[in-house]
Amino acid sequence: MTNSFPSFSKLLAAFALTAVIGLPSLFAAPTTDQLLPNTTKAYFAVPNLDDLQKRFETTQIHQLMTDPVIKPFAEDLKRQLQSRFDQTGIRLGISFDDLENLNAGEAASAVIAVEDDKQPHALALIVDVTGSLEDAQELVNRIGKELIDQGAEQTTTEIAGQQVTQYTVTDEDNPEASYSAYYIIFNDHIIATDHTKVLADVMARFETPGNDNVAGIKAYQVAMQRCDDASEVAPQIRWFVEPFGYAKTVQAAAGITPEGKNFQELLLGQGFGAIHGLGGWVVVAEGENEFTHHTFVYAPRDTEGIEAQIALEDEAQSNGKEKDERTAAKESDRYRLAARMLDFPNSETQDPQSWIPSNVSTYTTMNWNLRDSFEYAKTLVNDYLDAEEGQDLFEEILEGIAHDVNGPQLNIRDELVGYLAGRVSVMTGFKEPVDIDTHQWLAAIDVTDAPAVRKAVAKFMNAEPNKKERDFNGFTIYEVLNVEEEIDVELNVDFGDGFGDDGFGNEGFGDEGFGGEDFGAGDEEATGAQPLISQWAVTVSDSGHIIVASSADFIEDLLREQDAAKLDETDDYQRVEAALKSLGAKSTSMRMFSRLDKKNEPNYKLLQQGKMQQSDTIAGKLLNRLMGSAEEDKKVEKLDVSKMPEFEKVAKYLGPSGTYVQTREDGWFISGAVLKKN
Repeated sequence: MTNSFPSFSKLLAAFALTAVIGLPSLFAAPTTDQLLPNTTKAYFAVPNLDDLQKRFETTQIHQLMTDPVIKPFAEDLKRQLQSRFDQTGIRLGISFDDLENLNAGEAASAVIAVEDDKQPHALALIVDVTGSLEDAQELVNRIGKELIDQGAEQTTTEIAGQQVTQYTVTDEDNPEASYSAYYIIFNDHIIATDHTKVLADVMARFETPGNDNVAGIKAYQVAMQRCDDASEVAPQIRWFVEPFGYAKTVQAAAGITPEGKNFQELLLGQGFGAIHGLGGWVVVAEGENEFTHHTFVYAPRDTEGIEAQIALEDEAQSNGKEKDERTAAKESDRYRLAARMLDFPNSETQDPQSWIPSNVSTYTTMNWNLRDSFEYAKTLVNDYLDAEEGQDLFEEILEGIAHDVNGPQLNIRDELVGYLAGRVSVMTGFKEPVDIDTHQWLAAIDVTDAPAVRKAVAKFMNAEPNKKERDFNGFTIYEVLNVEEEIDVELNVDFGDGFGDDGFGNEGFGDEGFGGEDFGAGDEEATGAQPLISQWAVTVSDSGHIIVASSADFIEDLLREQDAAKLDETDDYQRVEAALKSLGAKSTSMRMFSRLDKKNEPNYKLLQQGKMQQSDTIAGKLLNRLMGSAEEDKKVEKLDVSKMPEFEKVAKYLGPSGTYVQTREDGWFISGAVLKKN
C-alpha cells in the first residue's frame, strides 16, 4: 500500500456530502448504520477503506497530490491545516489518516445527540479491524500515548461490563471545555467516543441491533434506496445528515447560544422542517468518471402541517380576519408557509442560453417559481421582523417602496415580480491579470416583458445615490461602486466545517469534515455589521433578462460578444452533458457545470501572490479562518508559496464536472460526476 493517505483524507472530506451504504451478509457483524442510534445527526462511512484507497490511487486527483512538483506544497498545506485543527483540540485523538496500513474494513464516524443535560452531544468512531487486531491494538496504544503527551490523563473504567480505557483532557482555563475520550477494541471493532452512554449503546447493539438505529431512520432508508436505484455499481462512501438536528447538536457541542433571532427555530416554524434528512453515496474511479455522486434530499409532502395551517386560517377567518388568497394554505400545497418557496419545477431542457460564452469557469441554471415564492416569503419576513398580531410588515415595506417620496416609488409586485419567468442562471469567470478584484460573476433572471421590467429597474435605480450610468446599445447599465452603507448580518446557524461552499460536494475540496477531528463548529459567531455587496451592476437585456453582475464592464463584454463561441459548443461541456445523461439527467430542475481548472486558477494564483486573504471572496474568508488561530491575534506560520509550481502544472489534472437536480414527489434527487481531464 502506498503512502497516499494525506491526499486520501482530503478526498474523504471533499465528498462528505455525497456517499452510500452496502448491505451486509446474513451472518456478518452488524454494519455501522445498525450499531449507531437513531439520534445520530450526521453519519459518514466507508464500507472498505482499502478498496477506497486503491481506487483513489488511480485518479488524476491522486496523481496531482503525489506529483513531485506539487507534493511539497500539498504536504505544507496539510501540515498548516492540521496545525490549525490541533489548536481547536482533536477530541478523539484519531482520524482517518491514522487508519493507514491498518487493512481495515468498514469505518464510520458520527455526530450524535444524547439525552444528557450535562453533555447532550457525542462523537463516535467505529472501525472494523477483523484480522488486524494486533495492528489495531498498536494504533490504540499510539493514539493513547499521543493524548498523554498532549496532557491527557489515562485511567481504566468499566462500561457495560467491559474494561474501557479513558483519557481525560482538562482545560484549566475553561473547565467546561474539559472532556473524556473512551477507547475499546470490542468484537473486532475499534470503538472511540466521548460519551459513556453512546459507548454502552454501541456495544449492546452488536448482539441486538434493533430498529432504533441509523438504518431504521426513514429519511436514511429512502435516501439509500434512491441512490441504489440510480447506480449499477457499489459505492465507496456513504453518508447521511439530519440538517436541523445536526446544526443544533453542533451548536451545543461548541457551547454556542444564539443571540437574537434563532434561525433554526425560525425556519422550522416556517415549515422547512419538511426536509427530514439527506444522504447519498460516492463511487470512485468508475469508467471516465473520477468521482460519481448520488444524493437524495428526503422532503415528503407535509400533509399534517398543511391541514393544521388550513384549520388555523379558517378559524381566523371565522373570527373576522380577512384571508389573503395569495398566501392562504391550500390542500394542493406540498409544504406550508414559507417552505412553499421550495418550488423548483422540472423541464425537459436546460441548455445554456445562446449568450452564455464558451470560456466561463462555472455555469448554473435552475427553474424556480419566483412569482409565488415572492408571496410565500411574506410569513417568513413577518416572522423575522417580529410582526405583532394582525400586523403585516411585509406589505408595509412594499407600500413604503411604492409611495415613499424619497424612494423608488415602485410597485414591486405589479411592476417587477409579475414579469419574472421562473429561470435563474449564474455564471462565473475571472479577468487577467489575476489580482484581488479578478473574480467575475453574473446572474440572470428570465422576464416576460423586457421593456416593462426595464422601466421598473430604472425607477429602482433612480433612488440609488451611489449609482453611475452608462449607455450601451440603446439601453442603460447601472453600476454601484464602493457602497459605504453597512448592513447588519447575523449568522447564528453553523452547519459545520466539512460542508464546503460548492453545494453538494462535487466541485471542490473542503477542509476536514465531521469525522474524528472536531465537531466542526466555528470558533466564533459570524455577527456584526458587514457590507453585503460593495460593487455590482444591473441592466435589462433585449434578450429578456434582468442581469446583475460584478461590474458594468463584465456585462458589456458579455453582450458585446453575442456572436462568439457558445458554452454548449465546447468539448468539455458536451462531455459533461453526456455523463449527466448517462446518470439519468432527463427532466431536471437544475444543471451545474464547472471547469475545475478555471474555477481554481484565480484562487491558486492569488495564494501564490500572497494576496488570497485580501480577496473579498468566500475562499479568501475561509483561508483567513483556517490560517487564523482560535486564539485572537495569533496566527500559525504562513504557507511557503515558494513550493507552489506554476498553475499549468496543476491544471492538467483538473477535469470538468457537472451536477443535475431532479424534483421528485418526496424530495430532490441530485447526481453528478467529476470527469478525467483530457
